Amino acid sequence: MAKVRTKRELAALFRHLGLHPRKHLGQNFLVDHNLLEFMVRAADVGPGDLVVDIGCGTGLLTAHLAEAAGKVIGLDFDRRLLAICSRYLEGRANVALVCGDALASKHTLSPTLLEPVERELASGRWGALKVVANLPYSVASLVVPNLLESALPVALMLVTVQKEVGDRMAATAGSGEFGALSLAVQAHAGVEIVRRVPPEVFWPQPKVTSSIVRLVPDAARKAAIRDYAFFTALVRAAFGHRRKTLVNALAASGLLAGGTPTPSVLLAAGGVAPTTRAQDVTLDQYVHMANALAAHKE
Repeated sequence: MAKVRTKRELAALFRHLGLHPRKHLGQNFLVDHNLLEFMVRAADVGPGDLVVDIGCGTGLLTAHLAEAAGKVIGLDFDRRLLAICSRYLEGRANVALVCGDALASKHTLSPTLLEPVERELASGRWGALKVVANLPYSVASLVVPNLLESALPVALMLVTVQKEVGDRMAATAGSGEFGALSLAVQAHAGVEIVRRVPPEVFWPQPKVTSSIVRLVPDAARKAAIRDYAFFTALVRAAFGHRRKTLVNALAASGLLAGGTPTPSVLLAAGGVAPTTRAQDVTLDQYVHMANALAAHKE
């Protein structure tokens, strides 16, 4: 198959095959090869890397990754697209394509993704595991935290996501974007918005701007959390009643049923004033409160 260079060529290919992008699957294809090459460079992909491309679509990014990486695993839910991808990447021995969903549920990665990655890691051939992907809009906010919470030794993620999602991942306490997604991501990794991506470089063109986000996992962040289950339960409780003060949100959540510790005692453990709201509490303060909660429950 000839190399697709433009949106017009990609649209013509879809018409020729009688296909249409599926909006409900978040199928917006990045067709700017300068940006695709930028993503490979920004992820510092090299011959010792095993790279996973989730939502590989028609294979445009996968092809650029294959030129730099030791091995690329491309995953896509849509079998029609994988047929295009397979033809586009024909002859590239360092690419393996898998048809399936990245998620088994909202909180679990799929064996379809995990098994081929774990097999490659078990071979001992690869120095680093990286995820570089133009993530489908429909699953980006679920895939990223699930990858970070998994046992996969991801060294770096560089992903294109909807601007709103990227802003939430990178947000700091006190901003309107700061929330449960911010904490779920930053509890594991440093987050940096590398570049904004305009709608015009995608086909079909989305109605929103996108962002390229770099995430670098940091084992020390997760190690600081005494019991991650308590941390996630606390965050969900705090943001389940976002408009309430945090003391009232925790009281309403049922998380502290039984009265030990009380919401006021828990907030004091994190150095948080009773009138503070969930979005104004820092990651470190949530960690201190979660650790206090875990200590009380032991």
